[in-house]
Amino acid sequence: MNLPKTITFGENELIEISHLEATFGITRKVALRYLRALRIKPLYFSSGIYYSLPTFNRILFVLSRPGSPGFLFPGSKLKSKPHLRKKGFLVEVTDEILEEAQSPRVLAEMAAASGRDVSMVKKLLTTEKVEK
Repeated sequence: MNLPKTITFGENELIEISHLEATFGITRKVALRYLRALRIKPLYFSSGIYYSLPTFNRILFVLSRPGSPGFLFPGSKLKSKPHLRKKGFLVEVTDEILEEAQSPRVLAEMAAASGRDVSMVKKLLTTEKVEK
């Protein structure tokens, strides 16, 4: 099994771009286009290309939850269909989605969806109220 390399520091986990290639069955070029569309800058270490997995997960969570506008990834066969764009499907992450992905509320929703400790969810939601 050929697992992608990861670099962990603090609460962040950087993962090699081969993870995207294998997960979605895409080429490296298309994987880099995915990151660009999601507005995630790759990090180049030695001969590897890495990206922040937690950031990727948060953005995909916001894009895929109920009420989201929908997203057309680079290389998608349906991206060329104008009726989907008219319905509001996005082709690039907006500033609003990036702000939403950074919010404590989204982290709380992700924690709740994963079945984590409820006290952590309450703490995240309380922190958001104090910040406003």
